[in-house]
Amino acid sequence: MKRVTLALATLLLALAVIPTADARVVQPPWVVVRWSLLGDCKIWRNDVNAPWGPGWQSVAFARSYPEADAKLQALIARRWCR
Repeated sequence: MKRVTLALATLLLALAVIPTADARVVQPPWVVVRWSLLGDCKIWRNDVNAPWGPGWQSVAFARSYPEADAKLQALIARRWCR
C-alpha cells in the first residue's frame, strides 16, 4: 500500500509541475525592445524577466536569435532604433 501511495503522490506531483501550455506558442521566445527616451533597441529573451523600468516597448518578435538580429538590423536601417 505504501508503494501505491508513493507512486500516486509522485504522479500527482509530476502533473502539477508540468506546464499546461507552452508559452512559446503564445509568444515567440525573442523580442526586440525599444526604450523611448534614447531610442536604443536591444534583443531580449522573452521570459519572465522583463526589462527593468518604464519607457520600453516591444517592437518586433522572433522565433530565433538570428531572426531577432535581422529584425533589429532592419529597424536600425529604417532609423527606428539606434
